[in-house]
Amino acid sequence: MSRLTLIGFLVVTLILAEVISLLQLRSSLTSNATYWHNLQSQPGELTYIALGDSAAQGIGASRPNNGYVGLVAARLATKTGKTIRVVNLSVSGAKIQDVIQQQIPQLAGYKPDFVTIEIGANDLVSFNATDFKNSYRQLAPLLPRGTVVANMPNFGGRIKRVMAVQAANKIVADTAAAHNLPMADLHTATKSRESPFNYAADFFHPSNRGYRNWADAFWIELNKL
Repeated sequence: MSRLTLIGFLVVTLILAEVISLLQLRSSLTSNATYWHNLQSQPGELTYIALGDSAAQGIGASRPNNGYVGLVAARLATKTGKTIRVVNLSVSGAKIQDVIQQQIPQLAGYKPDFVTIEIGANDLVSFNATDFKNSYRQLAPLLPRGTVVANMPNFGGRIKRVMAVQAANKIVADTAAAHNLPMADLHTATKSRESPFNYAADFFHPSNRGYRNWADAFWIELNKL
């Protein structure tokens, strides 16, 4: 086999591997949602509720519970010495208004001991500061007391949106402070540990390694509760 043929073979192999990974990631939109839905029926001494979008679903991780929600639940179990019921109400693709209209109403059926939310990344696609501020200000008072909210991560993959992230994060920080909600500094945690290995095949969603950074950011605040 000539050197040129070998290089061509390797390139084709890498492309096929990437295509397969992207197809698996797409299929996880359904399989992860099913996983979390089924998990809700399992009992636990304490209840952890996750609100948010595809990141809360663990899209990009090798398994749903390798996303930050699964990692946080495991840490809560270790810290408290109690079993944790995970109720993941997040929906892939959700925006702030989707949480308000679809996820918040479901909270009435639970008495959570821990709540986390990361939302807003999908609002950055067509970012409007006024709309974002109004939506987040509408959301904040609806969240249970002690809910740990996250700001926007550092988008170091194929999407940057630096200015939008900065504007959104100021809104999140100001609103969280106004409502006495602890804020996980997801942006600092992801920016300070930036690496191409933190991303899944789409170079947007976190990988297992990336989600560990997300879990660390949430844990700093949850560990204080």
